[in-house]
Amino acid sequence: MSGDTKGRTRLAFVLLAAALIAGAVFLFRPICVPIPEDTLAVFNPPIEQRRETTFYGTAIFRQKNGQWFQCKTWISRQFFF
Repeated sequence: MSGDTKGRTRLAFVLLAAALIAGAVFLFRPICVPIPEDTLAVFNPPIEQRRETTFYGTAIFRQKNGQWFQCKTWISRQFFF
C-alpha cells in the first residue's frame, strides 16, 4: 500500500469511529421529564424510596428545586416510553 492509501484508510477509520461515538452520545443522552403531582401521589413505593438506576448507574428519578423528574435515555424514550 502506498502512503496515500494508508492515510485514507486511517482517515476513514477515524471518521467511522467519530461517527459511532457521536451516535452513541446522541442515543444515550439523558432526557428528563417532570412528573405531575397527581402521578407522584400514586407512586408505590413512594418516589423518595425508589432507587432505580439506568444501565450506566445514574438515578432515573431525580429531584431538582422541589420538582421530581424521570430521566431516561433518548433511545429509551423513543421505544419504551
